[in-house]
Amino acid sequence: MKKFVSILLCLSMLISVVSVAAFANDSKAEQIEVETLSGAQSAVSIDCPIIFVTGIGQSYSYFYEDPADAADYENMLKAVKDGTAPAGTRETDKAKARWNLFCNDFSFAFKEPAMIFALLRIVGGLMLSTLGHNFIPESAVNKVVRTLFRYNLIDEEGKLPANMVTPRCYYPLSEYTDEQRENFFRTVPCEEMVDQIGRDNVYCFNYSAFSFTYNNAKDLRTFINDIVLGEYNKTGAEKVVLIPMSMGASVVSAYLQKYGTEGKVARVVSIVGAWYGSDVIGDLMELNFADNAPELLYNGIVAELVGEPAGYAVNILLRIFPKKVLRSIIDELLGTLVQNIILRTPSLLALIPYERYPAVRAKYLENNPELAYIMKMTDDYYECQKGLEDRLRMLNSDYGVEFYFLAGYDLIFGGYSSDYKFFQFMKSAETTNSDEIIQISSTAPGSVYAPVGQKLATYGDEEYVTPDKSVDISGCFFPDHVWLFKGQKHELENNNTALRLSLDLACGKVTSSSNSIYPRFNESRDLKALNRNYLPDLREYVAAKLGLKGEQAVSFSLEDWVNSGETGDALSSSQIETLKAVFTMKNSVVNNRTEDDKVIENLYDMMCDLGIYEKSQPTEKSDNSFLKKLNDRVYKIFGAKGFVDIFSSIFSK
Repeated sequence: MKKFVSILLCLSMLISVVSVAAFANDSKAEQIEVETLSGAQSAVSIDCPIIFVTGIGQSYSYFYEDPADAADYENMLKAVKDGTAPAGTRETDKAKARWNLFCNDFSFAFKEPAMIFALLRIVGGLMLSTLGHNFIPESAVNKVVRTLFRYNLIDEEGKLPANMVTPRCYYPLSEYTDEQRENFFRTVPCEEMVDQIGRDNVYCFNYSAFSFTYNNAKDLRTFINDIVLGEYNKTGAEKVVLIPMSMGASVVSAYLQKYGTEGKVARVVSIVGAWYGSDVIGDLMELNFADNAPELLYNGIVAELVGEPAGYAVNILLRIFPKKVLRSIIDELLGTLVQNIILRTPSLLALIPYERYPAVRAKYLENNPELAYIMKMTDDYYECQKGLEDRLRMLNSDYGVEFYFLAGYDLIFGGYSSDYKFFQFMKSAETTNSDEIIQISSTAPGSVYAPVGQKLATYGDEEYVTPDKSVDISGCFFPDHVWLFKGQKHELENNNTALRLSLDLACGKVTSSSNSIYPRFNESRDLKALNRNYLPDLREYVAAKLGLKGEQAVSFSLEDWVNSGETGDALSSSQIETLKAVFTMKNSVVNNRTEDDKVIENLYDMMCDLGIYEKSQPTEKSDNSFLKKLNDRVYKIFGAKGFVDIFSSIFSK
C-alpha cells in the first residue's frame, strides 16, 4: 500500500514546477579578472524595501486536526511574538504535520473504509489488466487521489480546508519568530547578505501553491500598500523592489497586469521566474509523452523514483502489463491528477505556456459549466501572458520600473535532480533547454534556444549568445539585464553568487550585465553540504580547540578568525590554507564548478583527517545487484515491451 502511494507521489511530482534558480557559462569568464567580495562587508545602502515573492514549494502549510486550533494560530503567533507564551513555545506546536507542497502524512487516509475499498478495487483492476485491457475503475482512482490530496484541494473561493494554515508574515524579517526565520533562510539561505541590507528592509510575501493567482496578486497589492509602504514604512519609501522566485513570477505578473500603473514598484529581480509557464505542465495537461517514454519506463527510471532495489523489481513487474495497457494506466493516473487537482487550481493553470493554453481550454474548460469560474481566471491570465512584453516595456518606459532576470539552461527536464526524473517522460524533454523544470524562454523571456547538446543554426550578436551557442538572449525584453548560470538546477539557493547578484540588483548596486563584475554567463555552484554541514561542524571543532564557551563560541566566525592571522595551533598551516581556499571560492563571483567542487572536497578530506568525519567507504554499486542485472538483461533482449507483447511478437512470426 505504501509503495502504491510512493508511485502516486512520483506522478504528483509533475505538478511541482517551481522554486529558485539555475543557469549558464561563458568562455569570457576566463578573461574576466576574478572579483571577490569580502565576507565582512559593510552595511549596504538601500533606497527601497525588498519583498521576496516565493516559489511553489517555499511556503509552509500546517495541518491541524481541530479547525479551532488552526483558527487560533494568529493568537498563538501573537503570544509567541510578544513573549506571553511559555518559553520555547512555537506558534505551530499544535500542528500535526507541515509541508511545503503536498501533504506528507497519509495516515488519515488509511483509516477510512471508503479509501481502503477504493485501493482494493484498484489492486483488483491491476491484476485483471494483465489480461490485456485496462480494468482499473476510474471512480476508484478519483477517490484515492481526492483523498490523498484532500488538504491541497481549494474551494470556489480559493481557500484550503479549515484545518489548514499557510501563514503570511505581515512584517519585516526583523520581527520574524524563530520558526518563521528558520523557514525563510532554509529556502533562501541569504542571511549574511540580508544582514548587510538590514532585516528591517526585507519582507517575504508567501502564499499556498494551491490558490487563485489573482487573489494572490490582490493580496500582494495590500501587502505593498498597507504593510511595506504603510505600517512599517520608517524611511518614507514610495516604492518597493520585488524578487519573484519561480512560480512567484506568475503572482508578480498578475499584480503588474492589474496594479502595475499605480507606480509602487521600482525594480523587479526575477530568479528563474515562470513568466511564460513551463512546458512540463503543458505536456502533462495534454498527456504528451516523450518518444522514448517506454524505454525510460522499462529501463531504470522507476528505480530512481521509487528507490533501489525495489525500483528494479517494479521495473520487471511492469512487464506483466502489455505496453498499450501500461500507457492507458499511466494516462488514467495522470488524467485523474489533472482533473481533480490542476484543473481546479488556477495558480497551477497559470503555469501553462500561453501558446498552449487554447488547446487546454478547448479540451477541459469549454462547455464545462462546473469550471466556468476557473476558465474566467485562466482566460485573464492567458491575456496577461500574451501581453507580457508590451506591459513590461510600458512599465519600464512610462513608470521607470527596472526588470532583471536570472535564469538557467543546459539541462533537459528532469536532467539533474532525482526528485524530478519523471519530467523526462514529457515530450518537451527531447527539445528543451532548461533548468530541468522551466525552459529558458520562460525564465529569460524573449530568449531563443536550441535543444540541450545542440547549437543554434542562426543567432544575433555573439555578445548575447552563450559560449556553447545554444541560447541567444539578444531578443530578450532587456538583454543587458539578463544573467545565466550554466547547469545550475532550478533551485539556486545553494549558489551564493546568484543570490548575491540578485540582492545587489535589488539594491541598485548592479544595473547591467555588460559592465558588471558578475559575468553575464556563469557556471553553477552547489554549496549545500559546505554551508549546512562542513563549515558549521568545523566551526564547532575549532571553537572547542580554542577553548571558547558561551557567547564567545556562539559569535565565533571562522572566516574572521582565518583573516586575522592569529590562528594559533588549532589547525596546521596547510589546513589553514585549505580553509582560506574555501572562503576565496565562496567570495568569488566567477563560478567554476569543477574547481569549486574540488575545493569543497579538499575541505571534507581535511575534516576526515582531523577526525571530525569518518571517510565514507565505497559501497557496492547497484550496478552489481541481482535485480538490476536481471532488469538490464530483460531490457537488452526484449526492449521496451511487456511480456504479453513479447509472446505476441514471437507467435506472430
